Amino acid sequence: MNLAKFENALKIGETAAIEFKRAGGTIEMDTFETVCSFSNRFGGDIYLGVLDNGTVVGVPENAAQPMVKNFISAIGNPDLFSPTLYLEPEIFKYRKKTLIHIHVPSSGEVHSFKKRIYDRVDEADVKVTATAKIAQMYIRKQEIYTERRVYPYVKLKDLRLDLLPMIRILAKNNAGGNHLWEKLSNRDLLKSAGLYAEDHVTGKNGFNLAAVMLLGRDEVIRDICPAYQTDALVRKVNVDRYDDRLTVVTNLVESFEQL
Repeated sequence: MNLAKFENALKIGETAAIEFKRAGGTIEMDTFETVCSFSNRFGGDIYLGVLDNGTVVGVPENAAQPMVKNFISAIGNPDLFSPTLYLEPEIFKYRKKTLIHIHVPSSGEVHSFKKRIYDRVDEADVKVTATAKIAQMYIRKQEIYTERRVYPYVKLKDLRLDLLPMIRILAKNNAGGNHLWEKLSNRDLLKSAGLYAEDHVTGKNGFNLAAVMLLGRDEVIRDICPAYQTDALVRKVNVDRYDDRLTVVTNLVESFEQL
């Protein structure tokens, strides 16, 4: 936990992206409402064990680990969250107080908690019921995360071109013989795959989000899509949580091999 970041949050107070929760020995329902609203808006940080005015009171030390376990189970429960989420709360110490930090990234989906959709407005979690407002949320998500969004300043050097020979072989094998991509230049191959396009709204040409996610260098992916990661969980014995876990943050071509 970055304590400097936490102290800065205490100075700033609650905002559209910072939420304090008192939290005794259990996690209250309004915490899950905040998780839902942060996911639906632009993400944020929740600190359990802090009063609304920024006073640090902590959570019971012996209850912290069970609280984290129950939190993970709740956000992964399809009866509570749709779609489900996977977040990893962090237990940390501040001035001999035990606290829990939950970072909630912005999601590419519109989430509901107990079949209700929440959005973040200033410092409040607002229940959204109007059809027009819900439709706007879906449109906003599409505008942010659509794989066809063009990034005109992404260049060939920002992509893992060393993966293209393997992709050419896979395309050839899938075709059962010769494939057009074998003879195309790197740029023409990317155009043929629909990864280089024109934005008909702005008139700009460039590589799109699909190109970045499939072939982007890790630092480029982190810059354009900082919330991206794939959490693979193995549940065989400990089905309430997990037996093994792999977090993958590289391009999708290599992610497949790692998974």
